[in-house]
Amino acid sequence: MRLLGIDYGERKIGVALGDTETRVASPWVIIENQGHGEVIKQIKLICEREGVDRVVLGIPKMMRDSSGENEQIRFIRRFADDLRKENIPVDEENEVLSTAQAQQYMRETGYKGEDDDVAASIMLQTYLDRCI
Repeated sequence: MRLLGIDYGERKIGVALGDTETRVASPWVIIENQGHGEVIKQIKLICEREGVDRVVLGIPKMMRDSSGENEQIRFIRRFADDLRKENIPVDEENEVLSTAQAQQYMRETGYKGEDDDVAASIMLQTYLDRCI
């Protein structure tokens, strides 16, 4: 099964691809956030083009109180609901610290570019390791 990992940000959205057969997630692309409707269209197009069966959406759960929700979490969950309305199955995965892990990885490996797609791949890899 092909999976699409999404690290949703106000300005940029990191996207990663993964596969349950290989159990590997890889950075894929960074999408400029040009508004909710446009992002939904782009994600739907990527899912169709890449044969994605399920989206794994990063939710930035708070470290002190993982049961609490802030405005950012509520917005991302509305985004998940809108993907589901497009018949795209969505799972949620805690993505707290994925950006910090991505930045550390980039420093250690010399990976150039932005960290959004790397953060998405770290979150998706966590999902694959935990669920599959």
